[in-house]
Amino acid sequence: MTHQDFLNALVCPLTQTPLELAEDGKSLISQDGVVYSVGDTGIVNMLYPKELLPDDAREQYLYDQAFLRYDRGVSWVFETLNHSDEAATRQFMIDLMGLKPGMTALEVGAGTGKDSALILEKIKPGGTAVLSDLSPNMLKLAQDKLSTEEVNVHYFLGNGSYLPFADDTFDAVFHFGGINTFSERKKAFAELTRVVRPGGKVVVGDESVAPWLRSRPSYQMLLKANPLFRAEVPLEDLPANLENFKLHWIFGNAFYVMEYTVTATAPEIDVDLPIPGKDFVDNWRLRAEKAEG
Repeated sequence: MTHQDFLNALVCPLTQTPLELAEDGKSLISQDGVVYSVGDTGIVNMLYPKELLPDDAREQYLYDQAFLRYDRGVSWVFETLNHSDEAATRQFMIDLMGLKPGMTALEVGAGTGKDSALILEKIKPGGTAVLSDLSPNMLKLAQDKLSTEEVNVHYFLGNGSYLPFADDTFDAVFHFGGINTFSERKKAFAELTRVVRPGGKVVVGDESVAPWLRSRPSYQMLLKANPLFRAEVPLEDLPANLENFKLHWIFGNAFYVMEYTVTATAPEIDVDLPIPGKDFVDNWRLRAEKAEG
């Protein structure tokens, strides 16, 4: 996928309708007149809404300020969590995506590119990685660090709750480390799932101390020190059209990572199928109606 192909693939992050490239090639314009800057850095500004909701704006500001020290701080956090092997655990998460050479992958919240580098290795040669983040400084640092040899890499500033792609665009999507703070988390899960082809994988993770450890003294201290570790795994925010869901506890069981396969439709239950061997009519619907009565 060339840069021009990437620009042509971008759609309105709100309506998924086509965008028009301006004559000077420096902006994309939606059907309702919203302008998205293409610029000359290779990072397209597809942020929506233009004025981010307060929690998202706060996270963008914090990451923009911390981008140079971010990697050191994160590595320290993971070292405190049962002396976790950060490199091996990141590789484990990326392996969950089931990537192969030539595939197309999206990473939402790419940060400084630590996980991105592992994604690129998996899809070489000939694959395409699209990397996004809320923070311009974080994403520019990732762009400066990452090698594009034997792989296509494209960047955009974006909000994970409003992805600028048509349905079924990617083979897999990855996000780690920010979903707890998303202003519109349920919508974000819907978007992460929408842009993946049926049969593709979604992998998402963030802070959440495992329930069986929350009463232990050291974990109690962690929960007091950083409220994000008190977050619950957001199972209620998942869309219906998925299968093969798995949940893993990682980094000293203080983070989770979930994986699932996208399906074309949501599952259904046949509530009217007669129960075999009965000499009278019986099924789930009748049992439910009897329970209600």
